[in-house]
Amino acid sequence: MSEREEPIDRTLILCIDRDDDIGQKGKVATPILNRNANLKAAEGLALADPEEADANAMFAAVKLYDKLSVGNSGETYQVATIAGSHLGGVEADRNITRELESVLQSFPATGVILVADGFGQDSIIPIIQSRVPITSIQRVVVKHSERIEESWAVLFRYMKMLVNDPHYSRFALGVPGTMLVILGILLRFNQLENAGMTLTFVMGIALLMKGFGLDRKLATLKFMMPPPERQLTLASLGVGVILSIVGCYLGVVDAARYVPADAPPLWSDYSYWLQLSPTLIGTFLLKAIDLIILGVMVALIGGFASYYIQKDQRKWQNVVGMIVAFWLRVIAIESAKVLNEPEKALTLWSPLVVMTIWGVVTTITSVFIIYGAYRKLPFRRED
Repeated sequence: MSEREEPIDRTLILCIDRDDDIGQKGKVATPILNRNANLKAAEGLALADPEEADANAMFAAVKLYDKLSVGNSGETYQVATIAGSHLGGVEADRNITRELESVLQSFPATGVILVADGFGQDSIIPIIQSRVPITSIQRVVVKHSERIEESWAVLFRYMKMLVNDPHYSRFALGVPGTMLVILGILLRFNQLENAGMTLTFVMGIALLMKGFGLDRKLATLKFMMPPPERQLTLASLGVGVILSIVGCYLGVVDAARYVPADAPPLWSDYSYWLQLSPTLIGTFLLKAIDLIILGVMVALIGGFASYYIQKDQRKWQNVVGMIVAFWLRVIAIESAKVLNEPEKALTLWSPLVVMTIWGVVTTITSVFIIYGAYRKLPFRRED
């Protein structure tokens, strides 16, 4: 027995795959302990994805193990690979912690040499240091330079902030989203010629409010204004009413062209106006129905969004309303054609009859589907 026993240094050469490419692509379970298992796993991952940086990091860890193991003076080395999760975030960090503790139970290391594949591994250094000291960090840069990787990481952080931070997402996503919705509605109702004016108006209002800080000033008046979901309902309802009024005006103007200049007053000759009424009603519907239904759709979409924000199941009633409004437009147009051309016989398979049947069937089906959803989901409403 020797006169004194010195503690043996046990160094763990650790490779970490934070997004679990080794499991997702290489189909290898982690943690992976010892040289041969790591070499085999790295070969499998490289075959699955030759451009994968984690495979190169594993090869570098095996190479470093071979280099340090040759001619060492009593120091013990082991190589291991642990993985996080493809979900990232907290789940990945927790899985890394569990696997690191499992490796340290099999090989109680006194120090760790971390083999990292770039910038992204810096976030897990505190996790390792809380359990075992890190004596060295070896970086393996293969697919691109570290500077470029850092730039992409910063860029994606700002992009994520634009999406998730309400302070920025209201303008970065809200305005383009509103413009796309308006463009889609105009396209559906054959009003695309008004798209330039409408989108310019919306964009101008958004830039004006942002440029002069009117959004912040309006926010200070929050106590005087209804909740945002109520504002959304009122705004969409107001826009819908305006569109419907404009549609009615255009319909009346167009129908007035068919009234002769020498037409008698309504109260003096009812039969004359009764004979002229099909033409007037048909012309009015053909001209006005698109803007009227567009106004109804805008009001219903605003109500749906308001109920969705409030987590109110009545939002599905607005969906039924949108379906009904769609079929009302089709039926109104076909009815107007029949009124303008009464000589065409109304047969069983005429477009008006077919569209009416389809509209009734679609509406009833949607009502039954939503009724079934009401029975399965709890009815929640915020007054």
